[in-house]
Amino acid sequence: MKERLKIKKWFGLNDKFFFKNLPFILFLTFLGVLYITNSYYLEGTVRDMGSIKNKINDQNNEFVITKTQVSIKGQRNEVVNKVEKLGLKESEKPPFQLQEKENK
Repeated sequence: MKERLKIKKWFGLNDKFFFKNLPFILFLTFLGVLYITNSYYLEGTVRDMGSIKNKINDQNNEFVITKTQVSIKGQRNEVVNKVEKLGLKESEKPPFQLQEKENK
């Protein structure tokens, strides 16, 4: 018991000291809870950002694949092969441009 009293005197701990500093202790407890809550919220946000990045990469890959397929299907020889199935033939005359003559 004497050792306990010596420790209390040495640290300055007693009932009056505790109740005197109770608002500060509650404030520190509130800050601790706020810090823990903020860290959980931050982890959730980082997790959401990672999933959104993955979705963006997937959409970008899908766009590139679709764009490549469209450019391949739009090439001249592919169009000619599809049109021949419909009974149309490629023109042997090159295209020409009509120009208006100027009257002087």
